[in-house]
Amino acid sequence: MPRRPAALASTDRHEQAHGFRIWRMTPVGVMAVPHTHPDIEVNYLFRGSFSYLHGGTVVPIEAGRFTVMWGGVPHQTLAPGIRDEGIWLTLPLGWFLQWQLPNGLSDRLLRGEIIASTPDPADRPMLERWLADAASGDPARGRVLQLEMEARFHRLALGMPVRSRSGTGEGGTGQIARVTHFIARHYRDPLTVQAIADDVKLHPKYLMRVFKQQCGVSVWEYLTRLRVSHAQRLLITTDMKVLDVAMESGFSSVAPFYTAFATHTRGLRPLDYRRQHRAALPA
Repeated sequence: MPRRPAALASTDRHEQAHGFRIWRMTPVGVMAVPHTHPDIEVNYLFRGSFSYLHGGTVVPIEAGRFTVMWGGVPHQTLAPGIRDEGIWLTLPLGWFLQWQLPNGLSDRLLRGEIIASTPDPADRPMLERWLADAASGDPARGRVLQLEMEARFHRLALGMPVRSRSGTGEGGTGQIARVTHFIARHYRDPLTVQAIADDVKLHPKYLMRVFKQQCGVSVWEYLTRLRVSHAQRLLITTDMKVLDVAMESGFSSVAPFYTAFATHTRGLRPLDYRRQHRAALPA
């Protein structure tokens, strides 16, 4: 995912409190290597276009289209990079799956497609409003924002889609797209490298090597990031006990959950994370 401009750092607290991130994209250069992140990503470019290398396929991203991708597929921007402004959004996979979107939208994204809407003049003012709502810290506005977000994804699914490009090419990138799709569907289950390798028909050692090469993290780090992301959402949006949050997120016990959570939240304990964000929880 392209970096956020430093000028938006002051809004990060409000964005994280809502459980997702939204920011104004400014021109950035080319990503040096492909990367992954365990989120659904929305790109909305105001003008021009740029291209991703996404799962081994070059995919153009055009202005004025509400464009959605699964960040678990290895992707990077190609030269000359992003030259125009826009609004970017990432949201936890768990939210997206629980919305139960029609017409197979979730599966198509998880299998490596990038889905773009038809141009809609209402999208830009809607996204500008989302940006302002997220930065406001107002719980009521945050709640409306989440409802509008879910509705927009339902409209995208019902309109399915103006065009899509597969990111499941041959070779390592296509293999990793299959791996990330399987992990995305089963990250809360007990998983082993052998089970993942069996599903995608790869040798476990080869799987671990090519995953690290393509994604920059190990299979287990990637899996853990998904589980921690799921736990963060539960801590913000429910009153579940920490033990229940850990189990619901795929951890076998509390001890590895605390370790993983601290690693991915700069040392925070789960209850500290909840206290920090509960004040901004939408009613």
